[in-house]
Amino acid sequence: MTNYLFHGSFASGIETLHATSKLHGTEDTKVVYLTANPAYALFYIWDAIHNKRTGKYVTCFIKNGKVYYEEQFQGQLKAFYQGVSGYLYCIHHTDDFVKVDGWEDMWYSPKDAGIAEVRFIPDVYEELMKYEQEGKLEVISYEKVAPERIRDLYEYIARKLVDNGIVKQPDSEEAVFYQTYFAPVWRMAKESAEQVGGGE
Repeated sequence: MTNYLFHGSFASGIETLHATSKLHGTEDTKVVYLTANPAYALFYIWDAIHNKRTGKYVTCFIKNGKVYYEEQFQGQLKAFYQGVSGYLYCIHHTDDFVKVDGWEDMWYSPKDAGIAEVRFIPDVYEELMKYEQEGKLEVISYEKVAPERIRDLYEYIARKLVDNGIVKQPDSEEAVFYQTYFAPVWRMAKESAEQVGGGE
């Protein structure tokens, strides 16, 4: 079996992954990050139009070789990935790659990485469900997340929406994203902003 590292992307036709990411803990070292876990890579197939946000919103981690995906609103996994297609790019795991300290199944290289194989994923959600059935992925549904964790998270996001002025730009991409998927957070942010502004 070929020893691969993986990169998930919505974009087609990638032939080389360029070392453009900043290496954690350095000032200007540029690297390419990859994962040895294909299920984890699938979460980075992000359709900006489908999900109403250019920046990826990925809430998963790897522990003991298994990927855990934590939902922060009801039906998050389906909302973000059902009906979304993309590509799993496979790169030969050579000696150029170094293990990322403190991050399981994560590797980096200061060199550009050529693509060895491309796998088209017609429906990311359906592909993820295969990994779940194999026991390689566990979805922590919104209903199973501790209520206090959700409360703290929502309060944190609401403060950020107020502090960054996003609540005053309801038609911006970030605002539309939170209005669509995190309606309670958006209400909290609006109420907080009105209190600060004296009800204006």
